[in-house]
Amino acid sequence: MLFKNKSEVISLKDFMSSPAASIQKEKPLQTSIYSIFPVITIGDFFPIQEPGFALFFISTGIIAAIALCEKWLAMNGFTDISGNISRMTSVLFPVVSYGALFWFLFFGMRG
Repeated sequence: MLFKNKSEVISLKDFMSSPAASIQKEKPLQTSIYSIFPVITIGDFFPIQEPGFALFFISTGIIAAIALCEKWLAMNGFTDISGNISRMTSVLFPVVSYGALFWFLFFGMRG
């Protein structure tokens, strides 16, 4: 530090004195302020009643079930069936994923 800044020294008695009594207190707000965010519930996170989310939820469950089934078959020695499932899903899942992305970008955002 080349330049030392001067420090102001205040005694404890002056620091602890009560000048706050002379400061005017603000009145509490009299009007109601409504939030810009809606109430967040579990139903908001998982809107099963909406067809788009239900389709997403079901398809995600099917993909997870196929992956778990493939892993279980491979662990139990059914490598030929597991290999067939792996080859089929390596082609099918990207086609479905890109198709869903295309649908979402061009048809799903009509609001």
